[in-house]
Amino acid sequence: MKSIVKIYLFLFLFSCKNGFDNTYDGSQVIEVKNQIDSNIVKIIYPYKINLDKEMNKIISYTTSDLEKGKPEGKLGNFICDLSLIKAEGKADICVFNNGGLRDIVSKGNITTSDIFQVMPFENELVIIELDKKEYYTLLKYITDRGGEPFSGTEIIKENDTILSDFNNYKKIRVLTSDYLANGGDNMDFFIGKNQNKLGIKLRDAIIEYCEHKDTLKINLDNRLVFKNE
Repeated sequence: MKSIVKIYLFLFLFSCKNGFDNTYDGSQVIEVKNQIDSNIVKIIYPYKINLDKEMNKIISYTTSDLEKGKPEGKLGNFICDLSLIKAEGKADICVFNNGGLRDIVSKGNITTSDIFQVMPFENELVIIELDKKEYYTLLKYITDRGGEPFSGTEIIKENDTILSDFNNYKKIRVLTSDYLANGGDNMDFFIGKNQNKLGIKLRDAIIEYCEHKDTLKINLDNRLVFKNE
């Protein structure tokens, strides 16, 4: 999959044999001509054919649109659930963020390109251990934002009380991305924690799961409930 990314970026830079870019310098439009040597085009073309074939490959089918949502969304549920499966029992819960999901997956056939649109980043899966206090901070983060993608437990917020299946655990193993583990999107409670890196890119995990699932039937399941609000 890494080679596909490199080829994809390379072809993006050299996608047109001849072209004109209009640049505005504040007073007049300057026409800049871009030309690529025909030999380069000949070299690129076979790779482009193979890349198009790979990116347009149908890897699964979804019976409904997979979108972000609050307090939960089908897209977030789907990605968190499959990631937790990928962790093979090494994590208790999974947490991502809606901001990291960059597109929807429309009802119908799913292609490799669709997953690249949803997850264009090179984020890897990591596991972090939180103590009870830190875990509660994570739950509060999720509920204060009206919901973020998570899996592995149910969260109930009633007035100022937040309950989940792991409230009484001394240590909770959280699966997330390396970006969030380093404090991305204000997840400061992860900063400075040891990271158990699984060596798996999140996008690759999604693609591999889809390739082994002929049809996806993703539902909302009330995993986050707000009471008396």
